[in-house]
Amino acid sequence: MGTGMILRLVMVLTGVVLMGATLLSLARRKMTESFALTWGMIGAAFIFSGVLLRPVEWNRYLSGAGLTLMGTIGFCMIFGAYFMSVRVSELMRRNLELAMQVALVKQELEELKKQEDAMERSRKEETLS
Repeated sequence: MGTGMILRLVMVLTGVVLMGATLLSLARRKMTESFALTWGMIGAAFIFSGVLLRPVEWNRYLSGAGLTLMGTIGFCMIFGAYFMSVRVSELMRRNLELAMQVALVKQELEELKKQEDAMERSRKEETLS
């Protein structure tokens, strides 16, 4: 098996792993839908590229060591970007939860102010009468 076929196989496997990891992250609510859609499309692009590419002449340009080096660099870049996507998604979800909590606290504060104003008005009316 030449380096071209190995490259095709690695690209298809990378696409399948990306799509599987994306679906699991989405199911566990670690990733937002927009990031999951983006990573799903990237995974599909890897699969289609691996299936449709015909690297017949790549054996001249890529050695086994070069393919290993490119694969390692590519893996590190994809893993880093995926990890950052998960982290950003988690932060977006936390930010949304905090915004909801702040809105609830503001609503409670307004209700307490209304109750306080009503109590002060009733005290003033009692002192006037």
